[in-house]
Amino acid sequence: MNKKTATGFALLSLLAVLAAAGSVAYRSLATDAAGRKAAERDFQRLSGLLSSATTAADLADPELRQKLARYYRADAELLLVSVYERGAGLRWRIPASSPYAAPASPGAMPETSYPPRSALLLAAPLAGDPSGRLFVEALYTSLPQETVFAAFRDAALGLAAYLALTAAFALAVILVRSARDRRHGPQTSDAQGTERSSYGEKEARDVVPSESENPMEGGLAPALDDEDFQVPELETGHEPAAAEEVAKPTPTGLYSPLSGLGWESYLADRLDAELARSASFEQDLSLLLYYQEGLAPGSRDYGLVMKAARDFFSFRDLSFEYGPEGFAVILPNIDVDHGIRMAEEFLKKVTFTLREERDPLAYLPVFMGLSSRAGRLVDAARITAEAEAALSKAKEERDSHIIAFRPDPDKYRLFLAARGC
Repeated sequence: MNKKTATGFALLSLLAVLAAAGSVAYRSLATDAAGRKAAERDFQRLSGLLSSATTAADLADPELRQKLARYYRADAELLLVSVYERGAGLRWRIPASSPYAAPASPGAMPETSYPPRSALLLAAPLAGDPSGRLFVEALYTSLPQETVFAAFRDAALGLAAYLALTAAFALAVILVRSARDRRHGPQTSDAQGTERSSYGEKEARDVVPSESENPMEGGLAPALDDEDFQVPELETGHEPAAAEEVAKPTPTGLYSPLSGLGWESYLADRLDAELARSASFEQDLSLLLYYQEGLAPGSRDYGLVMKAARDFFSFRDLSFEYGPEGFAVILPNIDVDHGIRMAEEFLKKVTFTLREERDPLAYLPVFMGLSSRAGRLVDAARITAEAEAALSKAKEERDSHIIAFRPDPDKYRLFLAARGC
């Protein structure tokens, strides 16, 4: 997951949590407000039932007590009703024993204990008492526990649904990326959030060696600008000339039985397809051409080199024969500098593989040329011609086994504009 996706997911998750908490708070506050208004209306009706009592003795009337008991049992939100007289203390209470009523000594005023955020205590003098000494007090539930439970339950279900949708989306993304990786190579993210394909076993990803070092010892091979050597002009429909042709079997299936790599005739179409895909994702792409003097098909060296290529560039559908003495490899999402490091690692692998058959001090006539898309809209013919020019330069100089053509995107656009493209 890259940085933007992670940030977006974090913000979305935070919004989901805030929405769940907000729903609980809103439902609780709305229910409490409605409960307090309902309690005030109910208390007025209760006061009306007691309006017939003019003295404390009237509270002993059995008919009045039965009426109040029925009213209490019918009102689920009514927790406690008390009638007390100033100076005399408690006169009547229903229920007689309640966890909300603290024990009171004779003559003392009653004390009621309750949670103020979910309950409401109301009190008023009895309307029928001319002395004004009799008071009624009622305790109501304003926020029932089942309402709070339902609010938390629904919020939890909403978060669970969000997590389930997120997990399903993440699984779909993983499956899509896995399918893409099987076609184009696995993607790994570097520290800057850019994605690179993983090819080869020993890529140098972090340390870029000095350009002055010998490429046989792992140093960075030259990457020449486009003015350092001439790239052939390409006409429409022109394909770059490969090394001299030799008799080969007619292509059958995906891979050649001589090398185990893809047929050379498939390279241009696959390269065009990969270039189009890289352009659509705004990714880079490099093409590597390998050439070794005297590498004859069917020889022991040929088999060892091609096996090394299959093992190092682990995706066979991106590796192709190229002429009788070499091969070509498409490197998706790889820039020219990264491609040079991979070429150096492969050169070391080939040197180690062939050392038993050669004098370790003898010159190894292996050359590689690279070019990359570098933000341009190019076709297979153009990038192949550039890689061939780099390969020709390496063969010409001989001391530089690896040379990369580094195109200038701005110059390339001016070149196209000058030709009316």
